[in-house]
Amino acid sequence: MERIKLLPFTYKKLENKYLLVNDVGEYFFLTTKQFDDLVNKRSRNINLKGKLYYQNEEELTSFISRYRKNKFYLNNSTSLFILVLTNRCILNCVYCQASKINCPDKKYDMTLVTAKKAVELILQSPTGNITIEFQGGEPLLNFDILSYIVEYLNKYAKLFNKTIQYNIVSNLIPLDNKKLDFLIKNKVSLCTSLDGNKLVQNFNRPADFGDSLELLITKINMIKKSYPSNRLHLNAIQTTTRISLGYSKEIVDEYRKLGFHSIFLRYLNPFGLAKPRLEEIGYSPYEFLKFYKKTLDYIISINLKGERFIEGTTQIFLRKIFGSSRYQFMDIRSPCGASIGQMAFNHDGKVYTCDEGRMVAEVGDLSFCVGDLNNNSYSDLIKSDVTKKVVFASCSECFQRCHQCVYRSYCGVCPIINYVQEGSMLKNNGFRCTINNGILDIIFDYLKKDSKVTNLFKNWIN
Repeated sequence: MERIKLLPFTYKKLENKYLLVNDVGEYFFLTTKQFDDLVNKRSRNINLKGKLYYQNEEELTSFISRYRKNKFYLNNSTSLFILVLTNRCILNCVYCQASKINCPDKKYDMTLVTAKKAVELILQSPTGNITIEFQGGEPLLNFDILSYIVEYLNKYAKLFNKTIQYNIVSNLIPLDNKKLDFLIKNKVSLCTSLDGNKLVQNFNRPADFGDSLELLITKINMIKKSYPSNRLHLNAIQTTTRISLGYSKEIVDEYRKLGFHSIFLRYLNPFGLAKPRLEEIGYSPYEFLKFYKKTLDYIISINLKGERFIEGTTQIFLRKIFGSSRYQFMDIRSPCGASIGQMAFNHDGKVYTCDEGRMVAEVGDLSFCVGDLNNNSYSDLIKSDVTKKVVFASCSECFQRCHQCVYRSYCGVCPIINYVQEGSMLKNNGFRCTINNGILDIIFDYLKKDSKVTNLFKNWIN
C-alpha cells in the first residue's frame, strides 16, 4: 500500500464530514473513511493532488510560494490612516465609543496645525497606495479641516509618488450640496450607518431634533437626486444591538428599499464610552450567531431568486477562503494591521495603533498610543515599543488555541479586544473568537452541502 507524507493541516468534524484546512488556506472535505485513510498515511480513495497537502517537491514549492504570497503585507508599509477630525457629534447612539454629544466646544476638533502635521507624517509612509479615512464624532462638523487635508494631499501626492483614496464615515446629517460637491469632485467615498428599520434605527441612533431614520433617508435621497450617475460611492454599515436581534428580515429589507446592494453585519465592540452600556444593549456570542445565521439565510434566499445582495462579513472571509490573498482585511490577518497596516490620528495629535486603540484611550487608557504628531516621525511610530508589543500579540501562530484551530488561516487575533475583555493582549478566549469561529462554521456548512450557494459565494468575491 502506498504511504504518503503530508504537509501540516488542521481539521474539524462538521456533521458527517471532516473539514481540512492547511496553512495556506486550501480546504477540503473528506468522509470519515477518507479521513481515517489520510491520517494513517494511506492514499486509497483520496485525491488531494494539487491541493498542497503532499510533501513532494512540486507541491512543497507551490506551498511555500502561496504562503509567501498570503503574507505579502509584511513587506508593505502603513497604508490606511484614520483621521479623527472631531469628537463632536449630533447623534446620541447607544453604542457610541468616542463622541461628545451636542458639544459646541471646538477643543475636540483637529486644528489646522495638527492637520498639516498629519499630512506630512502620512507622506513619510514608504507605500505608494494610501487610504485616508475621516472619522469622528461626526467628521462633517469639521469640514474645513477635511477639505484642507484633501487639497494638501492632492497637491503633493504626485511629488511623493502616492496614490490617495479617500473615505469618510458619517451620519450624513450635516451634509449639504456644497460639501457634497467637494466630495464628488475629490472622489471621496461615503460610508454611513444604517442599523435597520425605523424602530431599530431610532433606538440605536436617536436624534434630539427629529426621526433619525427619516433624516438619513433625506440625505440619501439628496445624493441620489443630485448625482444620479452614482459618481459618489455610498455604502452603509450596520451595528447589532440587543433590539436588532428580532428584526433580521426588516433590517435587510430597509437596506434594499434604500437601494443598497450589500450590508455589513457588525457585532458590538466593548470599547471606550460604550462599555458601561453593554449589559443593557449587548448579548452573548451565541445570540449574535443565531441572528447572523438567520439574516444570512434570508440574504441567500434573496440571491437565489435573482437579486444580488451581499453580506460584507461573509464576503471578507470568502475572499480568504477562495484565495484572494491580495485582499487583506486588517482585523483578520496575522499579525494584524496595528501600526504596520493602519494608524489612527486623533484630533489632539496623539497617534494610536488603530481606531480600536483610540477608542480605548477615550476612557483614559493610553496603552495603545504609539506617539504624537508633534514629536514623532513615521519611523518613530513604527519602531515604538507599543507597536512591537501589539504586532507580537496579534500573531495567531503563537496562540495555542489558534494554532490548533481549523480556521487559523482565515482568522486573526485582535490584541486590543483581548486586552479589554480578558485583561491581557495574550489571552484569546473571548467573545470575538467565538463569533468568528461560529461565522466560519456557518459558511463552511453551506460550502459542504450546497453547490448553488457555493457558486453564489464565489460570485460575491468577483
